[in-house]
Amino acid sequence: MKARIIMLLLVNLSCTLFAQKNDTELLSINNQLSEMSPTGREIQEQSGLKIVCERIEEDGFASAYESYSFSIENNTDHSISEPQWTYTLPLKGGGEFIIATSPNDIFTIPIVESKDLYDIDADHCISGRIVFRGIIDGEESVASYNIMLDLKPHIISYSEIIKTVNETNTAYSIDFTVRYVGSDFLRVGVREEYSPSLIMQTIEEPLVAHVHRSSINAFNYAWVWLHVYNEYGEDEITITLKNLIGDSDITGVQTIHSDFVNASVIKIYTKEGKYMMQITDWDNLKELNQEIYILQLCNKEGIPFKTIKYLKGQ
Repeated sequence: MKARIIMLLLVNLSCTLFAQKNDTELLSINNQLSEMSPTGREIQEQSGLKIVCERIEEDGFASAYESYSFSIENNTDHSISEPQWTYTLPLKGGGEFIIATSPNDIFTIPIVESKDLYDIDADHCISGRIVFRGIIDGEESVASYNIMLDLKPHIISYSEIIKTVNETNTAYSIDFTVRYVGSDFLRVGVREEYSPSLIMQTIEEPLVAHVHRSSINAFNYAWVWLHVYNEYGEDEITITLKNLIGDSDITGVQTIHSDFVNASVIKIYTKEGKYMMQITDWDNLKELNQEIYILQLCNKEGIPFKTIKYLKGQ
């Protein structure tokens, strides 16, 4: 017991106090031990309160590399006063580390930093706990939420795929973006129907990778393999590309990102940022030379709402 207390005091002295703009505070070590509850979306302490997070599934699993926001669902007949949130992670040597606290209605937890400090289970997860306390009808009510933070990388999503067909309508290129966390690079492979080879590419663009692959046979199916990995594990997605046979007009861009549809004006810049022109119809992009461009998408008032990189295919 003395050794544990000394260890906790030493860690306490090495930690500092931080504060975020949303009034969530990142705090120093909590040397009071508490028992972790079983894994699950939320543990309700008979208070009529429920902690909810729209981005986390019922099993309570989430990514250690993303930030999440929580709110309280009040199922009582009374309002809540003096709200207080606490977020803790378990230390390797025992005890819990208070990561953040907040008196706000919305509680946002940060990504996991210094992963080696915490207890990591056999599935490469850290079991975190969020506790909400508040006064209801003059008495304190408590609700807790247990979250399993996965240290393995995760492919979050990929955008709609833009296909650009060559002049002979025999091959096409693809352009899209991939959002991922937990790794500094994305591996991309393409395999075509009737071909045994998998042509790989490494894209060193953390968080958001811009994928461009060319010379894909228009008459066959193809498969795009997305892969991320780190010391804790890996994640992968396979995308099927149908052949383009049967399309009434397969020339030019086949699949256009939904943001283009919402744009009234598209301003075109060179990759160096020099303004070129503006268009009102995305079909005009087919007239560009084979090059990388910066597109600024604007609404009907001419106000930009998104800037993207556009790669004109081979």
